[in-house]
Amino acid sequence: MATSYQLKVVTPERTLCDKAVTMISVRSTEGEIGILAHHVHIITPLVPYVMTIYGADGKTEYLNLGGGFLEVGDTTIILADAAEWASEIDVARAERARQRAVEMLATGGPNIDLKRAQRALARAENRLKLAGSSPVTAATK
Repeated sequence: MATSYQLKVVTPERTLCDKAVTMISVRSTEGEIGILAHHVHIITPLVPYVMTIYGADGKTEYLNLGGGFLEVGDTTIILADAAEWASEIDVARAERARQRAVEMLATGGPNIDLKRAQRALARAENRLKLAGSSPVTAATK
């Protein structure tokens, strides 16, 4: 029985990961999910989260996901709205996005799209956490 499986993480722009892994940890709309080899076949939406990838080579990597879908089958595929490695994160830009989202949530008003503002805040906080410069402790790796 194999202990690894193939993981592909793709966005509309590129493929970020295509490798053998032993486990991944992602967050769906229902909560955090760990996927091991031979996991039951599922399709589920994903929320912004810092995904953990346990490579078959023994390396652990972290990838910021902006949401998307997970499909577990013979190959596990993540179709991400956006995704990036820590080295690709523009910390100043992520901090500006976090500040905008915080201000939007604080000021509120009848025209605010609350879910959109909350997702923007989660994305920015995850980016900052992965980059190692976040004052936020709520989002976890």
